[in-house]
Amino acid sequence: MAKPLRRMLLVTSLGLVALLTVGGAAALAHGGGGGGGKGRGGGGQKGGAISTSLVTEAAKQLGVTSAVLRTAIDNAAKAEIDEAVTDGEIEADEAADLKERVDDSLKYAYSLSRASKVAANAGKTTAQLNAAFKTARKAAIVTKIDEAVEDGELEADEAADLKAELEDAALPGYKPSRFGFGWGFGFGR
Repeated sequence: MAKPLRRMLLVTSLGLVALLTVGGAAALAHGGGGGGGKGRGGGGQKGGAISTSLVTEAAKQLGVTSAVLRTAIDNAAKAEIDEAVTDGEIEADEAADLKERVDDSLKYAYSLSRASKVAANAGKTTAQLNAAFKTARKAAIVTKIDEAVEDGELEADEAADLKAELEDAALPGYKPSRFGFGWGFGFGR
C-alpha cells in the first residue's frame, strides 16, 4: 500500500478510535445505552468509553492500585443511585438491581459516576483524576501507533509525526465535557 494512503488510513482509524471513545463516553454520560433511572447517567454496556486497561493506567498515574480506582468508580456510581432514590427518581428495589449492575460492569459504573465523587473516593482532586485519565488515553493512542509501526502499517517517521500531533491534542479527562463534544472544554462531570 502506498505510504500516503497508509498514513491516511491510520490517521483516520486513530481519529475514529478517539471519536468513539469520546462519543461513547458522551453517550453514556447522557443516558445512552440502557435504562437506569430518570434524568441520571443511566448508560449501558456500549460505547467503549472505558476499559480495564484505561483504569489500570489512570490508577498508575494517580499512584493508587487499579482496585482502589475501580472501587472509587463503583462507590461514586452507587452514590448516584442513592441520590436518585432520595430524589424519588427510582424505587429502592430498582436501586438494588442497579447496584448489582454496577458491581458487574465497569462501563455501567463509569456511566453513572461523577468525576468529583470518584476523585474524592480515591483521595485525589478532580484535577488529578482528569490529568491521570488524559495521560492514560494518550498512552493508549501511543500504543496503537507503536503497534501500527510494528505491524508495518506505518513508517517510523509517520509515527513520529502522529505522536507530535498527539502532544497538541485536547483529550478528555475522566469524562468528556457535557457541553460541545468533550474536546477540551470540560472538567469531567
